[in-house]
Amino acid sequence: MPSPLMDLTPSAALGAVEGNTAHAKPLRTELFRSPIIPFLYERILPPIWALGLRNLGGIDTEFRLVTDFFGQSLAIVADISCGTGIMARRLALSGRYKHIIALDYSESMLAQLQQQARLDGISPSQITIIRADVEALPLASNSIDAIYAGAAMHCWKDALEGIRNIYRVLLPGGKLFATTFLKPFPSIVFRFFSLQELRDIMVAAGFNKDNVQLQARGLYGTIWCIK
Repeated sequence: MPSPLMDLTPSAALGAVEGNTAHAKPLRTELFRSPIIPFLYERILPPIWALGLRNLGGIDTEFRLVTDFFGQSLAIVADISCGTGIMARRLALSGRYKHIIALDYSESMLAQLQQQARLDGISPSQITIIRADVEALPLASNSIDAIYAGAAMHCWKDALEGIRNIYRVLLPGGKLFATTFLKPFPSIVFRFFSLQELRDIMVAAGFNKDNVQLQARGLYGTIWCIK
């Protein structure tokens, strides 16, 4: 039985209203709702990431970095902007954490996540799948032990608001591991950042500057934060 999908976006909560643009998203967010994108994420992009577009070794390397930072025996870990759940599924299968929350704005991505979780033998008791907006994060304040947001910030409408929400829902001492692509990629569809811009966003969101660490590997930035 696939894990059920909860739609907790503002539009779902208020009821869809034709012509309502209050929650309109930019192209860099909306394009991930296309049905072809989940196929690219599951079949085409991972080997490209592994060649070094993300970390050399791809998602395997990133999984090791994430779990080394998070440690073990945490109660709740969230994968924000989880896509098809490549990381969320690994976290669930690792047995290191009691429960995983997988959250994304794209219905297409989450449908693929449900299918893959079922094929992987991940039960609904291990993972909660939520359609939600990082800028209106429907999670309780001070409730999450650790959050992963992989290759995501450059897709958000408002990165600062997204990180503010992440800071809010983390428990004191909670950890954020985030990655995103960097300048000099041109910000045409996506918004790309310098390391200093990312540091400024983390601090403005609430993280103490001494608890923010950043590293660039080529045009891929990695962020470690502790609340």
